[in-house]
Amino acid sequence: MAVRSFLIPAFIPRLSPVGAIEAARRIMAGDTAIVVGTMLIQNMIRVVGSMILTRMLSAEAFGVIGVISSVAVTFGLLSDIGIIAFVVRHDRSNEPTFLDEVWTLRMIRSLVLTTGVFLFAGPISVFLGKPELHWPIAVGGLLFFFEGCSSLSSVTAVRNRQLKRLSAIDIGTQIFTMSATIGMALIFHNYWAIIIANNMTLILSMWLSYAMFPNSARRWRYSRERVREMWKFSRFITGSTMLTLVIGQADKVVLSKTFPLAMFGLYMLAAGLAAAPVGLVSGYVGRVLYPRLAEVARRAPERMRAEFYATRMKPTLLYGFAVGGLIGVSQLLVELMYDPRYLQAGHYLGILAISSFFMMSSSSINEVMIATGHQRYTFTANVARLAYLVLGGTAAYHYAGPIGVIWVVGTIELMAQVFGWVALARQRLLDVPRELLILLAGAGGIATGWAGQWVIRALFHIH
Repeated sequence: MAVRSFLIPAFIPRLSPVGAIEAARRIMAGDTAIVVGTMLIQNMIRVVGSMILTRMLSAEAFGVIGVISSVAVTFGLLSDIGIIAFVVRHDRSNEPTFLDEVWTLRMIRSLVLTTGVFLFAGPISVFLGKPELHWPIAVGGLLFFFEGCSSLSSVTAVRNRQLKRLSAIDIGTQIFTMSATIGMALIFHNYWAIIIANNMTLILSMWLSYAMFPNSARRWRYSRERVREMWKFSRFITGSTMLTLVIGQADKVVLSKTFPLAMFGLYMLAAGLAAAPVGLVSGYVGRVLYPRLAEVARRAPERMRAEFYATRMKPTLLYGFAVGGLIGVSQLLVELMYDPRYLQAGHYLGILAISSFFMMSSSSINEVMIATGHQRYTFTANVARLAYLVLGGTAAYHYAGPIGVIWVVGTIELMAQVFGWVALARQRLLDVPRELLILLAGAGGIATGWAGQWVIRALFHIH
């Protein structure tokens, strides 16, 4: 027994067969299983749609969509005020008056953003050296208008743990997006197919945000008090998201200017595949982890460290192993999914997925710091990311060119993870054995992916 206790850490449960079955049943019925299942289904739909669309559209079309997405993210992050975190953590988040006031602030923000994208679409397209993208960028700005018109039900549903309903909406809209995009591609044969289909999905999502939730209608109610309260809560989050803007879009600005649209399209395709598991990160930390930690902070803050690791360990281990496998099998995956025009995307994918691996842990650390009242952490962590990106990216671009920038982007979350460990240690929240176990799971995934890739190539004579 002593040997067994030494080999198996104490935090790994030892279950009888009956206990294991019961534990599996509870896990499958839990919030984490809902988020994981939703992510897997969405990614399957996304992959199938991607395989079909890459045979219907050119790589240039994905480059155009990459530029439009980058512009939308830029405008969105410039004005991020942390609405979701603010509502989920607030004691009055189920009161109609409070929700009216927050909805009004979000609507004002959305109208400003939609107008801003429309006015700056021309200058942005000229700056990028691609003036033909003026109207595609302008139309892409409608994203903010439709989001502003939606209800806050998706936010309050997170706090109230209505994850099954949210997941059903997510999967339904994903299926609709794929079907609409393929249908539009049969008509337009260019990037307009994706733009039109995305806007159709936004309209559907806006309608569902009211139709699927009772008492979701909101009214205009401006409150200066709510403005002050939200700014006090989110001032560091707002500053942080401005840094996130630079961090997340610097590679796209550099590469969209240095790569032809077709090559930039390959990079964006790889970035999309690398981001597929990150959908689980955002869903899990936003819909499961943060609401639980916020509740612990309100009711029993002394239990924060135990709850932090108890809640996140199992999904983080599975996530780490899976993303490690993606890194190991990245080149073969692209070869099997796409035609020879897209092979270079496999090399980019293997690099970018490194950051995807560390994203689960670094994002979890961010959520626990916010839940414990340390909103400043989000800002300081992004300062560290920015310093790494600027210094490392400049040097890498000088010595290796654009591929050097891709390597820096692909390892930026590794640096953020180290920064996060230091912050956890200072708050006495760090558990070193558990963190090492997560790294071990990732290494095992990479080894499994490499071995699987070698076996598949040997069996099917793929070179």
